[in-house]
Amino acid sequence: MNANLEEFSYLWDGLDSDWALLKFKASPSEKEPRYLIVNTKNKQGLIIEDDRLYQSLKQTMCEKGVRIVSGL
Repeated sequence: MNANLEEFSYLWDGLDSDWALLKFKASPSEKEPRYLIVNTKNKQGLIIEDDRLYQSLKQTMCEKGVRIVSGL
């Protein structure tokens, strides 16, 4: 795991199970859903401005079994 991902390990390490991926479609024409990293307890999203880092985080969260929700 690279250093950038390790700093976000709290998202999947099990110590704080309030983190999830919120699945949504921005428009009806989109074929693939989008995901937002959210804290379901305090209802806040985590904005990652670096697209490559975001993709890596999303993939790692899925691989680690972080839950996917469709609503808060």
